[in-house]
Amino acid sequence: MGKLTLAGLDALQARLQDDDACDAALAAFADPAALRAPLRELVAAQQRYLRAEHEVGQVADILRRDQKYAPVGRPSVHIVQLRKQQATVKQAALIARQVLAQAAQTFVRVTALPVKPKQSPSDVAGMWLQAVK
Repeated sequence: MGKLTLAGLDALQARLQDDDACDAALAAFADPAALRAPLRELVAAQQRYLRAEHEVGQVADILRRDQKYAPVGRPSVHIVQLRKQQATVKQAALIARQVLAQAAQTFVRVTALPVKPKQSPSDVAGMWLQAVK
């Protein structure tokens, strides 16, 4: 069981657009047709979160690289713009994480997946998606 990736989630989302494939993924549950929407929302939220985390990493790498060679003293306009961009993408990642948590909570609640005491619904939903992938 590998880690969830953007490519894997893109393939999963494309596969789940078909109702029959979606029902096959949800075959273990009582009413697969009723669970299609929460599953699709969970996959979309997971994609948005992974994309946001990727953007945070990219901006941080660029900022680190450019700050490394920046002269000592007052930061250049470019560095200030990168810091603003970093703050923006971090905020987007936080929002994406909240949306993912809400989608995972909804999915776990409607599917009645068991959640262990020290596990979050996001972890349970992520492990379930890895198994389906």
